[in-house]
Amino acid sequence: QRLYENHKVLTYPRTDSRYLTADVMGTIKERLQAINAGVYREFAAPLIRRELPKKPAFVNDAKVSDHHAIIPTEQAPNYIHMSNEERKIYDMVVRRFLAVMYPAYEYEESVLTGAVEGEHFYARGTRPLHMGWKAIYENQSEDEEEEELKRQNLPVMQKGQEFSISNIRLTEGKTKPPARFTEGTLIAAMENPVRYMESSNKEMAKTLGETGGLGTVATRADIIEKLFSGFLLEKKGEDIYTTAKARQLLELVPEDLRKPELTAEWEMKLSKIAEGKLSDRKFMNEIRTYSTDLVKQIKTAEGTFRHDNMTNKLCPNCGKRLLAVNGKNSRMLVCQDRECGYRQTIAKTTNARCPQCHKRMELIGSGENASFVCKCGYKERLSKFQERRKKEGAGVSKRDVQNYLKKQQKEAKQETGSNAMLDALKNIKL
Repeated sequence: QRLYENHKVLTYPRTDSRYLTADVMGTIKERLQAINAGVYREFAAPLIRRELPKKPAFVNDAKVSDHHAIIPTEQAPNYIHMSNEERKIYDMVVRRFLAVMYPAYEYEESVLTGAVEGEHFYARGTRPLHMGWKAIYENQSEDEEEEELKRQNLPVMQKGQEFSISNIRLTEGKTKPPARFTEGTLIAAMENPVRYMESSNKEMAKTLGETGGLGTVATRADIIEKLFSGFLLEKKGEDIYTTAKARQLLELVPEDLRKPELTAEWEMKLSKIAEGKLSDRKFMNEIRTYSTDLVKQIKTAEGTFRHDNMTNKLCPNCGKRLLAVNGKNSRMLVCQDRECGYRQTIAKTTNARCPQCHKRMELIGSGENASFVCKCGYKERLSKFQERRKKEGAGVSKRDVQNYLKKQQKEAKQETGSNAMLDALKNIKL
């Protein structure tokens, strides 16, 4: 958002389209000129000199709804004013922008099949012929193990050739379960939830793919944030876990609400409304009936919800027992009565690093009793921490650094402007 709004170097960011419209093609050369510097020069310069195809694969008006894909603008970037995160995101967009205009990656692949006592063994190796678009990402390797397998060189062999086996090694291992979601992988799963569908309905899968999955670009992060604030999700490191509250709710709610098929079904009906094949009134009546039946089903269900995180501490507002919960970056005590809404922060994860293990520390307590605590066992009073940081010269923010650089640039311009030679030349009339 800042790269679009403040730096003016990227186009509108809230889009899920991966295509450009035909009218943008006329501005491609100017955008390439804007990024034709530094590490991008060797990739942008050939494209500037070359004539671009009239109908490239990445241009498709039919696949752009509100906004086209995110690409660089005609504004040349000023990296001095960008944060580290902004530079990384800008780099991702520029490299993808360049890659789609480069030719295919070409390679030669060899596959060997060997038979030993009725058992079949396979080996595969590749040899690059033309790097194409991969040259732009050559320093950004994929899965190392997979890359190593692809890079192995296989000897030249003939079909039917036989060898004697000198030794055999048997290895044992365990398959890894799927990794837990992080915020990034969860958003990606929401964008493409087809693999989580229980049915094999191809029309529903196609609809979810065309409509952008669950939520929109602008709402997915907010949906996840609400799940955290409602204490249905919690973080342990970067990994996301469901809370006991969430697991109970998933058992209690009707099955339809847990499936992406419901979103697909509604999106299909909305598409029919847009095409004039279905009445919007009929659809809304179906939604009202469905919602009413859903509420009745929940009310009459036999399941009951029980808090398993109840504490003996009482709410100072309503007197009910408080619940111990883990927020996104803090541990809290909250009132079980949502209408009361009382919350008390017990500990908060900070950006302060432990001097022993360098992990992020928790700030426990408040006022004079506030202390930093690390998982490794290190403890330090807030007052002592502030004194130590002051001695170490902390307190200089990114904004301070940027202001200092601006000041230096301003002074440099003033010095140049006061040059006697320039003043003399300025007064000459030709």
